[in-house]
Amino acid sequence: MKLTFKVGPAKDNGRSEIVLVLGKYELIAKDTDHILSTLDKLLKKNTINIKEVKDIKLVVSKQAGLTSQRIVKSIIKALSLD
Repeated sequence: MKLTFKVGPAKDNGRSEIVLVLGKYELIAKDTDHILSTLDKLLKKNTINIKEVKDIKLVVSKQAGLTSQRIVKSIIKALSLD
């Protein structure tokens, strides 16, 4: 199963919106504070275990916040560990 994190442009408060896409479903985390809870909701909605996710991608907008990018990269790295 393929999971994609799409980091959007930073808003006035400096935070980027992150869209999580799993198969044909997607959910939006309004900022990096909500990524893990949004991922949990997405997995439960699709009745998929995180161990079934093998392909994790990152798509970054040109105006994405640097901190948001780093946080998402760290989460992806942690999810990729076996």
